[in-house]
Amino acid sequence: MHPLARILLWCGWAVAVERAAPPLLTILAVASATAFLFAASRVQLLRLLRRTRWLLVVLIIAHAYALPGVAAWPALGWASPSVEGLHAGALRAVRLVLLLAGLALLLAYTTRPRLIYALYTLARPLTAFGFDRRAFAVRLGLTLDYAEHAAKPAHWLDALRAPIPDPGTPVSYRLEAERWQSRDSAVILAGLLLLGCALA
Repeated sequence: MHPLARILLWCGWAVAVERAAPPLLTILAVASATAFLFAASRVQLLRLLRRTRWLLVVLIIAHAYALPGVAAWPALGWASPSVEGLHAGALRAVRLVLLLAGLALLLAYTTRPRLIYALYTLARPLTAFGFDRRAFAVRLGLTLDYAEHAAKPAHWLDALRAPIPDPGTPVSYRLEAERWQSRDSAVILAGLLLLGCALA
C-alpha cells in the first residue's frame, strides 16, 4: 500500500476516534487491540505511551478538577475532583491512547523513508505557495537520521557543552518514488465509507 494511503487512513482513524460516541469508541478500542497481538506494533505503542504518560495524567487531573459536578469523594470537600470531570478526563485519555495506537501501527509497518516520501507527496499542493518540499524532505530525513545515530550524553549539560559536529562532506538523501495504484484508491474509498457509517 502506498505510504500516503496509510497516512490518510490514520487521519480517518483520528477523525473516527475523535467523533465517536462512547459505545462506538468501545468497538474501536476492541478492534485496535487485536492489532497489538503482534510484537512490532506492541513495542511501538508501549514506546509512545511511555513518552506521553505524563500528558495522560495531566489530562485526567485537569478535567477532574476543572469541570463542575458531584464530588467524587465528599469527605475531601473542595479538594475532591468531580465525577463528571473524572469521566471526561478518562474519556479524553482513552481517545488519545487510541490515536497513539493507530500511530503505532503506522510507524511499525511503514519505514521512515516511506513516511517521509508520503509527507513529500502530501506537501505537493503547498508548492503553489512557494513551499520547497524537496528541501523539507531532505532536512527532515537528515535530522531524523542524526537524532537516531547521535551519541546520547549521560547528562543534558554534556549535550550543551559538546562541540558542534563538523558536517565534512555534503550528505545526500534519497527517496524511492512510489506509484499510486488502484488498490490504494479502493482502500481509501472503503475507509471513507466505514468512516461515514461510523459517524452516521
